[in-house]
Amino acid sequence: MNMSESEEINQVQEISSDEEMMRPDITDVISISSTDDSYITGSDDTESDDTENIESSDEGLEEILKSAPGEELGLLLDQEINPQEDNMIQNNGYVPFNSNNYQSPQLSPRSDQVESVSSTNMPFEINDRASDLLMAVSVGSDANKTKIIEMAVSAMDELVRKALAGEPLWQHRKDCDHEILNEGEYIREFRPFDASLGELMRIIQMEDPQNFPNLYDNIASPNGTQQHKPMFQQDADQNNLLQTESSRHIGFVRMDATRLVECLMDLKQWSSVFSDIVSRATVLGVILGGVAGNYNETLQVMKAEFHMPTPLVNIRESQFARYCKQIEPGTWGVVDVSLDSLFPYPLVSFRRRPSGCLIMEIPGGYSKVIWVEHVEVDNKFVHRMFWPIVLPGFAFSATRWVASIVRHCEPVGNIISTSLDTATIPRNGKTSVLRLARRMMRRFYQDSSASTDNLWVRIPLYDGEDFRLMTKTIYDLNGCPSSTLVFSKSLWVPAPPNRVFDLLRRGESRNKWDLLALGSLGYAVHENMHIIKGESPESRVSIMQVMNSAPNQIEILYLQESYRHPTGSYVVYAPIDILTMGMMLGGGNPDLVSIFPSGFVIHPDGPVKNGEETRGSLLTISFHIMDGSSSENYIPADSVNTIKTILTETANLIKTALFSDNL
Repeated sequence: MNMSESEEINQVQEISSDEEMMRPDITDVISISSTDDSYITGSDDTESDDTENIESSDEGLEEILKSAPGEELGLLLDQEINPQEDNMIQNNGYVPFNSNNYQSPQLSPRSDQVESVSSTNMPFEINDRASDLLMAVSVGSDANKTKIIEMAVSAMDELVRKALAGEPLWQHRKDCDHEILNEGEYIREFRPFDASLGELMRIIQMEDPQNFPNLYDNIASPNGTQQHKPMFQQDADQNNLLQTESSRHIGFVRMDATRLVECLMDLKQWSSVFSDIVSRATVLGVILGGVAGNYNETLQVMKAEFHMPTPLVNIRESQFARYCKQIEPGTWGVVDVSLDSLFPYPLVSFRRRPSGCLIMEIPGGYSKVIWVEHVEVDNKFVHRMFWPIVLPGFAFSATRWVASIVRHCEPVGNIISTSLDTATIPRNGKTSVLRLARRMMRRFYQDSSASTDNLWVRIPLYDGEDFRLMTKTIYDLNGCPSSTLVFSKSLWVPAPPNRVFDLLRRGESRNKWDLLALGSLGYAVHENMHIIKGESPESRVSIMQVMNSAPNQIEILYLQESYRHPTGSYVVYAPIDILTMGMMLGGGNPDLVSIFPSGFVIHPDGPVKNGEETRGSLLTISFHIMDGSSSENYIPADSVNTIKTILTETANLIKTALFSDNL
């Protein structure tokens, strides 16, 4: 590659996990201590915020509780299968390219056990970096640049036509509110027709076009009722077929079109706005730099992981071109299209057909967004519990993308307090609290997914169920490491999502499920203050205080954020000591606060139709705690057993509370 070509290739940029700083002392959740210290020790990341305007495996398990005379019971983690090396922390660095160790880019391997889906089988970080670097070099060749430009221009034309089309191309699903593509019409309009497609067209026309992307056979769902299983799932092991998912959703965003385009085209902003969907993102190269002053005609090659907030649904990983174009004054298009046809892989498990959005500027600083998601995906590794929402395309639908950006742009209210004089809280105090809450949420999304940065292991429970566990390494200002534990469990509960959400978010009901705040221990939880985000008062950032009812003293504070989402709801919290919270309310720097979020994700147990609630919910419970006795390779048996107790008792308390009359 000559010098002129290399100069046109942008350096690989990566948005990765926050590197949390160790805090010297913290509440020992395992022993359910009544005190907590959250020290300000150092910075883990910084970002620019405009908060006042926009709140912008089994296989990794070497031995489980293996005992021998004179040896301590514990969980040993295999170093090769579960690499917890430093480059998991230093994942912004470059890997030097060595032609003697040339390796073709390849997708991360996945476990062959449905019940063991996690990132425990991912390759070492160095292989991932080498693959990215090789891809960047390939993108820089003149021949490939020409092909990528042609593909991107064609994808933009297809996106515009799909976004603006009506019936018969788009039809409503019978079992939910989603618009989906009529596959037969799509092939007729967008695919070059040849004889090999004739039989496929005939089959499509014989089927109900609304249900073609998911041809169903009845199966039993996790709750014992009859759900559906796509035809492809029966034959996936033999034929490695990809299921087509398509959806379209329209939303109105409180942001002008130019700024919204910037959010989508700037890697850091895009990864931040969609942190509940995007695990990792990298720009591998820039083909066209666009017009000076805006992103018109900008074309870049990217790699990204898309996730759900549970380790039971594997990530969707893709390398794609992203192209931005001003269609007409006030109207922009941003389209993604996979590049596997140009850079083939041995196995393709996820492909983005032309997907993205049209952005139309409307008066008052708003934008109308028409979002189209059109992908092909191999879902055979998805845990059976999540089939009802993943297989129909509900979990990764256009609705979820639009809801994320709408939430990012929602207005933020004033601080409302029941115990403090809000007039004494400076304006930047609210900004600090909101920024800390945003860091907490971003950390929770990262910790709860099956991202390649998360090295989960599966721990079986006595009742045939299981939970997922991983260690994370953090460093203090002197570079001394310490370990934290993240553990998660998903379960089906026979209650609608709104009822579960109300139970978990309200302070007065917390003593029904929180082991620390149980009424028998003499604690009560109250919401000290809150900041409403958006139109619904239920979407808020709160400061919760746990009171000891005897001396009426504050034992611990929680920073909590709760919000409803069309495809799922969240209640996330983290312990904060009184001194640190006081500094935040005084306008202190939230980037210097170490934070370990725990919380809940509530998904409906099936697609939603006409705004009606499902009768059951998929609840994911996730905790993140300090544990000085654990390390990268070893977790003591006492810790494993205590984690089992915390998860099972919390789940049982929640299910009991959901059926109490005084909820």
